[in-house]
Amino acid sequence: MSSSTISETMPHISTANGRLFWLGILSAAMLLGALVSINPLLAIGLPLLAATGWGLFRYPMLTIPVVIFVIYSNISVVAVNFHNVPSIAAKIVPALLAWPLFHYLFIRKEGIVLAPCLFWIVGFGIVQLIGVLCSDRPEIAWEGLHTFLLEGIVLYLLITNMVRTPEILRNTTWALLIAGCLMGGVPLYQQITGSFDNEYGGLAQTGGEPGFGIGEMTVAGEVAQKRLSGPIGEKNRYAQVMLMLIPLGLYRMKHEKHRRLKLLAFVATALAGIGSLLAFSRSTILVIGLVILFAAGMGYVSTKRVLIGGLICLLLILLTPQYRTRMASLANLGGLVASGQHSTADGALKGRATEMGGAVLAFLDHPLFGVGPGMFKYVSREYGERIGYRALKDHRQAHSLLPGVAAETGLLGLVCLLGVFGTLISNLNRAYRSIRQSSPALAETAVAYCLVIVVYFTSGLFLHFAFIRYFWLMVALADCTTLIALQASRKQKFLNQCLPIAEST
Repeated sequence: MSSSTISETMPHISTANGRLFWLGILSAAMLLGALVSINPLLAIGLPLLAATGWGLFRYPMLTIPVVIFVIYSNISVVAVNFHNVPSIAAKIVPALLAWPLFHYLFIRKEGIVLAPCLFWIVGFGIVQLIGVLCSDRPEIAWEGLHTFLLEGIVLYLLITNMVRTPEILRNTTWALLIAGCLMGGVPLYQQITGSFDNEYGGLAQTGGEPGFGIGEMTVAGEVAQKRLSGPIGEKNRYAQVMLMLIPLGLYRMKHEKHRRLKLLAFVATALAGIGSLLAFSRSTILVIGLVILFAAGMGYVSTKRVLIGGLICLLLILLTPQYRTRMASLANLGGLVASGQHSTADGALKGRATEMGGAVLAFLDHPLFGVGPGMFKYVSREYGERIGYRALKDHRQAHSLLPGVAAETGLLGLVCLLGVFGTLISNLNRAYRSIRQSSPALAETAVAYCLVIVVYFTSGLFLHFAFIRYFWLMVALADCTTLIALQASRKQKFLNQCLPIAEST
């Protein structure tokens, strides 16, 4: 038996190479020290970025959930707006998906995926292009089309070509839920501690608004409640983005096998729900109710669960004075229709009604292609004057998805967008019916993404078409779910056909 010393087993390093090695270490230490003196966050971020880059290069499929997490949590935009990171950084994030795409196409030799909604999305883009050419200010309208190309078509194509297996779909769904933990957790801490002046590096934004009175009086006056907007920076949009995570969390909580993952899914779902409520958007409870009714009508949930969901919504309103105050203002909505500008409805309701009505008038004046992508805000004041509920300031949006899209892209654009919604809901429902016996977990994942799309549509009744990357991201993942589920269905049918033949032989 022979023995060897440590020096004998270590690879030989020449004196010259050793000097270079220690010179490199010293240089890296000096660079890190300089960065600490300039910006501590940068000193921490660069090593983490280098380590992440190496990990993504080594494991290409890991890039997909990482990019999804960064996009949904809005971290890259926060870094640009709050930490002086160059704006190019936010645009580079989706481009990272080119690496796993290269891996699919040239290493695995797999083909390009053309998902079901692509026809409608391309049609929507063509309508917008025509709208740009017909617009009074095409150079401004082009900005709206440019945003759609980057945050719509390109993002959609990348994701539908990335998420090809149930495993990647599951990992991507978890990336969304973990993003929700961050997006809901920090604002929850902000609310509990009352530290509304601290935006926590951009992860808990309040917009600097005074908030709304909740009816409780103190020596200092009426107690005000801030409306939180997390890392998104816009309250109603923050509520919408968080609401879309709830169906995903519920179904992951049901189908994960390990208790720790079930617990994590529960935490993510709870934080998503709390985050949506902390925005104090009056439409949140209405959206939850409509989605529950849709799920019941489609047979996705039982009557018992519908009643439980309705009871939870009622308790949330009764137990939260802030929400009672916000929801009480909706009682004047009927008077707004009857009395117009002389009703007792608050200014926000009058403004919303004026903006929606103005969008309808703009559509009637430009029925085919609309006023051009992103152009309604430049004519909203003119059309709002015809409604008369409230005088609008310049650059107001339609604040409703369908009237806004109709005003900017006309009837053809509206048909294309409705085609996207109809195709997704129909295909996901068909996929669910086809594999609910053979692959219940995958089948209910299809249900979850169907409900995500319904959440966006119902919340879109009160919000215009903005922050579109969140919509097209979910559209892409819903289409991926359809393709994966239908592939599983075809595989199961093939096995069913082969089984009698095998038994007979």
